[in-house]
Amino acid sequence: MKNKTFKLIISLLLAASLLSSCGSSAKSVPKRSLVDPEAGAENDDSKGIKITDRDVEVYDGHLDTVVLIYMVGSNLESENGLGTTDLHEIGEAIKNSGNPDAEVKVIVETGGCSQWSTDFDIDPEKLQRFEVGADELILKDEVESKNMANPNTLADFMAYGTKAYPADRYDLILWDHGGGSVMGFASDELYSGSMMRLNKLQKAFEAVDVHFDFIGFDACLMGTVETAYMLAPYADYLIASEEMEPGDGWFYTNWIDLLYNDPKISVEELGKQIIDDFAASNETSGELYTLSLIDLKKISPVYDALMEFAGSSSDALQNKQYKTISKARSDARDFGNGNYEQVDIIDFATKSDVAGNEKLDQAVSDSVVYFKTNMKNANGLAMYYPCSYLDEYDRMVGVFKALDFDQSYTDSLSGFCTVMAQSDDDTKNGEGYSKEKWYKADLAGLYKGETDLGLTGELGFKEMNGETVIDMTPEQFDDMTYCGMEVWSDNGVGLTLMGVDSDWGTSEDGDYITASYDGIWMTLNGVSAPYFMDEIGIMADDTAYQFGYIPAMLNGDTEIRIRTEILGYANGENAANVLGYWVLDDMDYEGGDSVRNLKQFEKGDKFQFIYTFCDYDLGNVETMPTGKKFKGWKDLEIGYGILVSDQVTVSFELEDVYKNRYYTDYLTIDSDYLETEKEINGG
Repeated sequence: MKNKTFKLIISLLLAASLLSSCGSSAKSVPKRSLVDPEAGAENDDSKGIKITDRDVEVYDGHLDTVVLIYMVGSNLESENGLGTTDLHEIGEAIKNSGNPDAEVKVIVETGGCSQWSTDFDIDPEKLQRFEVGADELILKDEVESKNMANPNTLADFMAYGTKAYPADRYDLILWDHGGGSVMGFASDELYSGSMMRLNKLQKAFEAVDVHFDFIGFDACLMGTVETAYMLAPYADYLIASEEMEPGDGWFYTNWIDLLYNDPKISVEELGKQIIDDFAASNETSGELYTLSLIDLKKISPVYDALMEFAGSSSDALQNKQYKTISKARSDARDFGNGNYEQVDIIDFATKSDVAGNEKLDQAVSDSVVYFKTNMKNANGLAMYYPCSYLDEYDRMVGVFKALDFDQSYTDSLSGFCTVMAQSDDDTKNGEGYSKEKWYKADLAGLYKGETDLGLTGELGFKEMNGETVIDMTPEQFDDMTYCGMEVWSDNGVGLTLMGVDSDWGTSEDGDYITASYDGIWMTLNGVSAPYFMDEIGIMADDTAYQFGYIPAMLNGDTEIRIRTEILGYANGENAANVLGYWVLDDMDYEGGDSVRNLKQFEKGDKFQFIYTFCDYDLGNVETMPTGKKFKGWKDLEIGYGILVSDQVTVSFELEDVYKNRYYTDYLTIDSDYLETEKEINGG
């Protein structure tokens, strides 16, 4: 089994080296749509920030440092108690320091959550401001409940904190879900649907006269150049993650302890402690992570280099080099499973080979003071660069304008999006994206004919040298950036969808995708599971990884996705783990990500796999939970087994550099049991 698992990982890496998903997903697994960041606009009064001018109790004494924590509890607290855990970590630090009267205060505002743990007396129906003590939260102020994803609410808290606690310096931590440059920060559980995009966050900081030593996001995906550029006037440093944060987020005890023992400690020392602890606490979680300390005083050179790079990219597009840039975008390290259109700046710029990339690489390296990651090709600072969601680009144009990005930058991205939009039939016919203000008709004309690879939307198969391969030329194959294989098993009365994977092979010369299958599929506790690959790649230590999910029904009424991890090491060792699950409805309702939403099974939980069935003609499709009921709190073991049917039906979905999508016919093939059994048994 070890050898089999490792072989699967290696085949996935070979596939990944040829085809990069760039956030694409197979046709059986619709990509999760981003929550509409503009929803809930009726709760947004950011056009006129109004800070409540009222008397507050002012701390009588000298304070060197005040840490303000804007804790939007959301479902992270109501379902997993993660906010309460962090408050305990802070209290433990104050207790451990032996110096509770140090010239330091930690002030937290709580809200945005349907229920808080009973460990502390927190009222979910109000916004409350507490001093965090060694064993308690000391209520200092409270106001009526308001949307914490509203910039007015954030501005009011910052104004309160700096007025009630005069200090030499301030730090700010924004705690909740993050959606990167596209979606912004904060998903208030009580006012769901509206997140603070960067332009709204900017309004909050503009309204308050305070400069922070550092602004930290204990939230996902906020380590971007757009975030840093927006915050540069308001802080010296940014601490944030390029990637989705594992559920536990930051570990607070050690760095708060340091601060209490040395209130004048430098931000760089403090930031290193935060990052070291974050890495240490998440190293064994099985999830990807990255966290960076970014010097905001050095973001201006990054911005200048980025503008120069954008100009060179525009020139490259005019010289018909879109394909080179698109391949670089697909191959570069992206984050959030590709759903948030964020890519590592250095990795993308280097692979693009666009003029000015070395200057941009150096500027980013200079700005990232310290960072840690377990992700290969993550370098500490990400950027928005469109790859899949053209509808989101229209909104990002407004964000770039609000942040005062030079028009040449938007023009460069608009050119790239224009070529990408040629895969849309309505656009090619003069409708669709061609009606958008950002669309560049002259560039579209320049690429007329270039974006058509001469393939039909429905691809066939052909026999070649004794192999069945997808019917395309090697040149067409070279232009593909994604391929997923859908597998259906014969159940005796019809077909069962087993899922989507990338365990496909190539011909001997590597120029064709072969339609072959060895009959092996993932099992959970010995039962073949409906499995959908989500992401493959390589960690910093060259460990190959694959994340995926299994659809299931929890306790008979809650649809969930069980998150799985497969690791393959060069020495032949491997590991396969169940990391937890997330509730499907939460992902539609909350603006956060799957990783921070991850939950663990509790005693008494039972689940069944959700399978999709159809007849032999691929009609009468029905999806339902069925089969064995698993006890979720028992040990769940991932393995591999042989599918019970003698034949399987496969189909493929592919995407090219121009974002054209192709689907193959369905092909029924025999499972090669003899070789499979020998391989599993080491024969």
